[in-house]
Amino acid sequence: MRQRRRALILQPIKWILLLGVVGSGSVYGLSAAGFIEWNSEHKLESLMFWKDTDHASTKGTALAAGVDKESAKPSVNPVATPTTTATASPTAVPVSTPISTAATTSSDKTSTTGLQVISQAQSIVAVNANEKSWLEQVGMIKIESGKLFSFQAWLTEVSKGKVPEKKEDELSHVASLMYEAALRAGMQVGERYPHQDNPAYAAAGFDVNFQSELKDLTFYNSIGVPITVGVIYNGETPVVTFNGKPKTDWKAPKITVSKEVFAPESIVLTDFTLAGQGDKRSEGQSGLLVKVFADVKNDGKNELIYKDYYAPHPIVIAKAPTAEELKSP
Repeated sequence: MRQRRRALILQPIKWILLLGVVGSGSVYGLSAAGFIEWNSEHKLESLMFWKDTDHASTKGTALAAGVDKESAKPSVNPVATPTTTATASPTAVPVSTPISTAATTSSDKTSTTGLQVISQAQSIVAVNANEKSWLEQVGMIKIESGKLFSFQAWLTEVSKGKVPEKKEDELSHVASLMYEAALRAGMQVGERYPHQDNPAYAAAGFDVNFQSELKDLTFYNSIGVPITVGVIYNGETPVVTFNGKPKTDWKAPKITVSKEVFAPESIVLTDFTLAGQGDKRSEGQSGLLVKVFADVKNDGKNELIYKDYYAPHPIVIAKAPTAEELKSP
């Protein structure tokens, strides 16, 4: 009776051992025949799909970084994967560019090194400390190819930080130099307002009457290369330069200016407030017609691109009244 009970207990164990041996042989045979792939390195934890193993996260990181599947497999002695392999592509997050200005600023004051001077505009007067500060801001402007530059938009952008005092005549002076440099570089000018009277700080035909939020200066970079603005000094006189790397066959247009002077008329008036005093005279101002030409192809053919007219101011002579004029009612 006892032997029969032992046989009943041992019989299932024999069948389990037999199935284990047969199963191992079958797996080995199928693996050798190439029907299945068995990775002896897999541990029990790797079969537990509900666990987030280190190997799974490393593989996902590698594939996300653009690594192929073979290189994503762990080696026999796995090492820690550097975090740099999981860095996203630089183009995945585009950098925002201010559309309104189409220009950027750079704190690198040597950004013009190695670039060709495409055009320049020299001031006819020296500048004060406040204007120098504005010109320092201008010297950090970069105008991308095919973009429209707006002086107002640039001023609004830089004014988000600490800027010099905003004086319209000084800003107009800076805008005038920017305008002349852009014109001599062959850029297409959009918006520009001249003064009624030619200011003392600007060359006739190149002045800009900038008024914040009212009168802007705009021009389009049609050169085909990015332009970096630079500022150099001839003593206390600034020179604004446009710098870039144009094609070898590129040439800036030749800009020429013609001027026609109009003498002021004289007006004589009787001023009764001057009775018993001498005459007074206010000097007038000559008028000026400026014609600006451009030889775009450098073939000697000048084309009139615009005219600026500064009207003359008459000479006013105020005379004291005569004795007869004083007696008349």
